[in-house]
Amino acid sequence: MKTFVLLATAAWLISSHPASADARPAAGEPSAPRVLECGAVIDPASGSRLTGIHILVDRGLIQAVGPDIGAPTEAERIDLSDATCLPGLIDLHTHLMIDLKHTITQNFLQSSSADKTLAALANAQTMLRLGFTTLRIPGDLDFHFGTIALRDAIARGEHLGPRMLVAPHLIGPTGGHSDLNELAGDAHQISGSVVAAGADSMREAVRRELKGGADWIKVMATGGVMSQHDDPEVQSLTDDELRALAEEAHRHKIKITAHAHGNAGVVGAAKAGFDSIEHGTMIDASGIEAMLASGTVLVPTAYVIDWIVARGSSGGITEDNLRKALLVQKRRDESLRQAYEAGVPIGFGSDQIFPHEESPREFAALVRVGIAPIDALRAATTVAAELLGLADELGTIAVGKRADIVAVPGDPLEDIRTMEHVFFVMKDGAVVTPPDAPSDRDLDVRAEPPNRG
Repeated sequence: MKTFVLLATAAWLISSHPASADARPAAGEPSAPRVLECGAVIDPASGSRLTGIHILVDRGLIQAVGPDIGAPTEAERIDLSDATCLPGLIDLHTHLMIDLKHTITQNFLQSSSADKTLAALANAQTMLRLGFTTLRIPGDLDFHFGTIALRDAIARGEHLGPRMLVAPHLIGPTGGHSDLNELAGDAHQISGSVVAAGADSMREAVRRELKGGADWIKVMATGGVMSQHDDPEVQSLTDDELRALAEEAHRHKIKITAHAHGNAGVVGAAKAGFDSIEHGTMIDASGIEAMLASGTVLVPTAYVIDWIVARGSSGGITEDNLRKALLVQKRRDESLRQAYEAGVPIGFGSDQIFPHEESPREFAALVRVGIAPIDALRAATTVAAELLGLADELGTIAVGKRADIVAVPGDPLEDIRTMEHVFFVMKDGAVVTPPDAPSDRDLDVRAEPPNRG
């Protein structure tokens, strides 16, 4: 069973002692050390908010954290004394290739992989500016491997962007959420990015993803909301197929996640050993029990359903899509609240079929469901880092970890919407957004989603 144990306050390592001298600088990291003078620092692991904390950063790593760290005299000082500092944010469910002017099928068919990859770079940079220094891509709308190329180019330092862990494609059944069901039934030569049937075919699909460089595997275990002619309540793959997918992924030492709205898909994926479930909007007691037994993380993506419903038919949402969105929305809050109260680990994911600038609204959406503000922050830090296998590097502001740090005005434990106003971003010790840079801090990001019909 996978466990997500929140570290004790002592393990936060608030210390004036430097990290190991053997640490290597990140690509592009300046040689001069920096001191962030934070008005407060939130430790998501313990839930503490400590004031008057300084953070020494050098060679891409956090070297010391505390009120008196004995920083070298040559260190550059960055004044964040009127702000709250937090670990760099992690979005576990980011799509970078969606063009809002088109339907899902049009997104697949009307742009080349190269066009979509260029658009994805711009969207990835937007996410970094918002404070998301790490992204997991759970499949995107590309027949090829554009997200892998983008991941690698950013990692090589050729482009500014967040680090990325990628499931290149969406593996699903014929007629399922990842297939192109808007097309005529006799357009059989065109299907979704990865459509498979039977356990052996599923194993082969995993191997093809691995051949292309996958970090994760993404599977469609139920129908979806923004697709046609499938049912979000129906388990769309057999138990044998789900087991084959999970076994093959884990045999190759990578993790696997499942899109699942209805409880049947949640139960099937959790029992098969999936590492996370996306959405889970209609989960009930049996799904919760299965997730707890397997240690599966739930990534609710709460905001996106509200965005779809608010946009409505006048904003270009089809009648079938809107009907399914209303069904899901009606049951979502109680389902997610029950899962949270039962102890299912909650991870942060946006699921952008909306403008990427609205991604931080997911924090407030989680809190509206009934998730405590500190747990909404944990969803995007400690829980997310643990799920990604990066807890030793990310998720807390601690000595020896990567210097991924963001700052917001005010206290997000008192007003979670403060997370919509990140104004300072550091990744691997390099300042992405300095505190005095022009920003969208005064933009009314609380407004209702616009009608983009």
